[in-house]
Amino acid sequence: MSSMESQLPGDPRKWVKDLEAIWQAHDGKKAGQGFTDDAVLVWGANQRQSGPELSQRPSKWFAYAADLQITKQYVAHTHDTIVASWNSAYTSPETGKTVHERGIEYFKFRAGKVCEQRAWQHSWSEGDDCANSAFSTD
Repeated sequence: MSSMESQLPGDPRKWVKDLEAIWQAHDGKKAGQGFTDDAVLVWGANQRQSGPELSQRPSKWFAYAADLQITKQYVAHTHDTIVASWNSAYTSPETGKTVHERGIEYFKFRAGKVCEQRAWQHSWSEGDDCANSAFSTD
């Protein structure tokens, strides 16, 4: 297979909509599928997950953020990568406050499965005064 042949699982826009539906349904099993055996997720301060940790991550997140509401939006794609953004809200089990998140992620594919996912996000609690900040260190 040449490096420019499509590695994607099909229609990138539909793939993002399907992923959104899985996350809206809090379906941890489906959300944990579709990764290659050597897939890796990288986020935050060079935090990483792979293997069983990666496939179990969505179920753990849904248990933590039990009332999660999320939307995902297709941004762009290449022959092997889909980029999506998201907006979400959930109640923090630690504080009881509503946490809002906005983020962007890319999914790199090999033969129709995700082999690498990287995510960047910003989170803030309901009532935080973010509008008057010149920049954020969160």
